[in-house]
Amino acid sequence: MHREFKTILAVALVAVTTSACLASAQTSFAAKVSFAKNPQVSVSVYDDARVSDETLARAEGEAARIFSRAGLDVRWSNCTATEKDGCGAALNETGDGVHLVLRITPKIRGTISDIAFGVAYLGSDGNGRYGDVFWERVKDLQENSKGDGALLLGGVMAHEMGHLLLGSNAHAVSGIMRAQWEHSELRRIGMDSLLFLPEQGRRMRDRVSRREEARMSSGVRSSEEEGSESGRGEAFRSPN
Repeated sequence: MHREFKTILAVALVAVTTSACLASAQTSFAAKVSFAKNPQVSVSVYDDARVSDETLARAEGEAARIFSRAGLDVRWSNCTATEKDGCGAALNETGDGVHLVLRITPKIRGTISDIAFGVAYLGSDGNGRYGDVFWERVKDLQENSKGDGALLLGGVMAHEMGHLLLGSNAHAVSGIMRAQWEHSELRRIGMDSLLFLPEQGRRMRDRVSRREEARMSSGVRSSEEEGSESGRGEAFRSPN
């Protein structure tokens, strides 16, 4: 049986002091990551909010850049509501990596806080493949912070994907998975320096590799890959 709970990622538009050492170490590590063959993550994106093609392309590019700095490659497939499983099936035919599903939606479930940006759905074992991003909330953040909407959307997408790949207890003291984004995190998004921590990159690479090895050895889709969109949610929120 699945349980649902929410953890909070508040985005406060107030200045805070971020450790220069942590930021420097994170950026330095990310710049040095180089793999002959990075583990691959395939993502089906359903744009129910009808985000412009340019904004979505830039957002996907930003999320892919963030994951590339962590040593993972992302392949995107932009799907329509009528494609349903067919879109994901095309990605699965490649036989590479892990397949996730993100839905950018203007609608928000009644059980989600009215200040949430999105939610990632995890099963009882901590695995998951479905996440929602709330476009209207991203636009509100853009207006309040005067930031770049595409970069903000890409950061939110990367955060939700991070929950799906890291599993339970994925929040960190700094970086893209910080539980509370403040002014310094928003500024770092614009500077292309809000990234996964080195340990998170290692965990995601190991987890993706293990999933792929298990899938290849069994020859069948795992229960995690077949999971429904029910389950416990990792949600993050904007300020009141």
